[in-house]
Amino acid sequence: MNSLSESQLPDPELIEFDPPSPGGTWTAHPTLPALPADLTAILEEHRGEYEAASPWPHVVLDDLFDPALIATAEREELEPSLALEVERNYRKIKAESPEPNGPAARQILASIHSDEFIAFLEELTGVSGLIPDPTHYWAGLHVNPPGAFQALHRDFRVHPITGLFHRVNVLVYLNSDWKKEYAGELELWRKDKSACERQVAPLAGKTAIFETGPLAFHGIPEPIACPPGRARLSLAAIFYTKEPPPNDRKESHFFRPKRPQDPWYMGFGTFGDGVNMVKRILERRSATRNNAGG
Repeated sequence: MNSLSESQLPDPELIEFDPPSPGGTWTAHPTLPALPADLTAILEEHRGEYEAASPWPHVVLDDLFDPALIATAEREELEPSLALEVERNYRKIKAESPEPNGPAARQILASIHSDEFIAFLEELTGVSGLIPDPTHYWAGLHVNPPGAFQALHRDFRVHPITGLFHRVNVLVYLNSDWKKEYAGELELWRKDKSACERQVAPLAGKTAIFETGPLAFHGIPEPIACPPGRARLSLAAIFYTKEPPPNDRKESHFFRPKRPQDPWYMGFGTFGDGVNMVKRILERRSATRNNAGG
C-alpha cells in the first residue's frame, strides 16, 4: 500500500509544485513508546465526534502520543528549528523541514505512517485507501517563530510528484507551557468564509485530524507572539488516495481565501505563485516536446 509503481506515476499535467529534497534515514527513539495501546477504544469514542464536527469534519485528540515522547521531541527540535530558513510573504511567515532533527519526532511521524495508524485513520475519517508520503512533502516539522502566521487557505489538491490526491492531515503539537497570549491557534472557518467556527490551541500533546478539500478553510491568521527563543512547533503528516474525493475540483492559483477583516490584497496569490505557474507551463511544454521527439 505504501509504494507506487512507474505505471501509477501521474501525467505531467498533474504535477503542480517543485519536488522536495531527498529525506534521510530515520531511526526510532530507543526507549519511549509511540502509539497508544488501544486505538480501537479511541476510535469508538471519537468517530461520531469527527463526523458531527463543525464547520467540517475534524477531531482534536489529547495525549494520543506518550507525553514523555512529546516532551522529548520538543526538546530535540526547538533549538535547531530556530535556525531554519523562514519563508516570508504577505500570506505567510513560516519555516518547515521534511526531516525533523531528533529521533523522538521521527518516531512520532513513523508511527503515524504505520499500517495500524492508517487503519485507524480510515475508520475515523471514512476515507479508504489512504496512502502515506514518506518524503513528507509540505509536511514533517512546521515552525512558526515570533511574528509568523499563515493566512486562511485551502490545502493543495494533488501531490506534486506522485499525482495522488491530498485527503487527510494529521497535526501533532509540541508546545509545552504555551500561553494564551502567544496566539498561534489553528482556526477552522465556515465554508462560506464568514466566520471562524473553532480555534485549536497548539498545546503539547494535542493532535488535530481533518479531511482536506476545497471548502476546508483553515489557517493561523494571528501572528505568533511567543518570546524570542521559542516557536510554535508541530509535526505534520499528509495522506493521499489514488482516486479524487467526491467534491474534487480545481481552484484558481491567483484568487485566494481570506477573512472578511483581511486587506483586499490577501485575496490574491503571491509573486511566488506566479513564478511556479510559469515554471510548470515551461516544464510541461518541454516534456511534451521530448515525448513527441522520442
